[in-house]
Amino acid sequence: MSSSSDSEPETRGPAPRLGPCEVCASKEAQYTCPKCEVKTCCLNCVRIHKMELNCDGTRDRTKFVRIRDFTDRDLLSDYRLLEECARFVHGVKRDEKKRFTRIDKDLPVHLFKLKIAARDCGIALQFLAQNFSRHFVNTTRYNYKTNLISWRVEWIFPNAEPNMVKFVDEKCLETKRLSELLDKYLDVNAEPFEGSKALTYYKSVGFNGVKVLLRAEKVKGCARKFFELDPSETLAENLSGKCIVEFPLVFVVLKDHAYNFDIITPEDEFEEEQPIAKEPPAQIEAKKRKRPLLTEKVALEKQKEIQQEIKEEKKKKPKNLLFTTGYSSEESLDVSEDESNK
Repeated sequence: MSSSSDSEPETRGPAPRLGPCEVCASKEAQYTCPKCEVKTCCLNCVRIHKMELNCDGTRDRTKFVRIRDFTDRDLLSDYRLLEECARFVHGVKRDEKKRFTRIDKDLPVHLFKLKIAARDCGIALQFLAQNFSRHFVNTTRYNYKTNLISWRVEWIFPNAEPNMVKFVDEKCLETKRLSELLDKYLDVNAEPFEGSKALTYYKSVGFNGVKVLLRAEKVKGCARKFFELDPSETLAENLSGKCIVEFPLVFVVLKDHAYNFDIITPEDEFEEEQPIAKEPPAQIEAKKRKRPLLTEKVALEKQKEIQQEIKEEKKKKPKNLLFTTGYSSEESLDVSEDESNK
């Protein structure tokens, strides 16, 4: 007799759904990472995989899915994503602080005229969005009657004692010299004002011991680069040829500490143009000449093919042997026409 074990069919347990754990490989996996799809068995393995793969576990909702793998769940996820995007855009449009996101979008009349007046002086003036504090505090204005710009200038003294100080002039006429505007800060006999005690060392060295620098804008590495200004020139002359965002930031630096500032020289600002060799007039005319269109080429080739087919069809026609010349009347006519055309 056979044993009972032989008679009973062999039973096997269900196959693991996710397979072994991809971190420890000692247990069956129970979890799948929504982002990188790594199979893990416990919380400790989840932490290890996040640390090693720098994974945050957040599912990528814009991940590519093949058509054959696309399910109703993916469709619902895409629909909800589009709904969230629509709500976000609608919320930004309703928020007065967030809806202004483009530079110089719908400039008011006074700012537009100010920008045009600055451009006439050779100054590239740009404005920030309305929710920026730098735009909110800007008091630079253009006077239509006098045709002059009064600039807001922030004077920064980094070598003041004990700490760096900043002073603001709300309205500085562009026709005034830089030395006149700095008199109240560097002149020993100037009337004292709040915070002027920190400028004692500046007043002792005077104009000969300082350098006046303008913070560069729209230049590569502009966060640490500066233009050197000439105190004997007017404010408009010093700002000409430079880009200003809202208003100028002027740094008054002691000459002994000027090495800490990256000053832009004319060689750095402008690259030398390579001399261009003069080309003969024939080459210049050839460059100016327009290239023929591809459609014109195709049309000409097609026309030649049609003419060639017509000639071949005429040759295939039966000859009239009644004439002693051995040529048909049609061929003689064709030959006479070709000769007359020549």
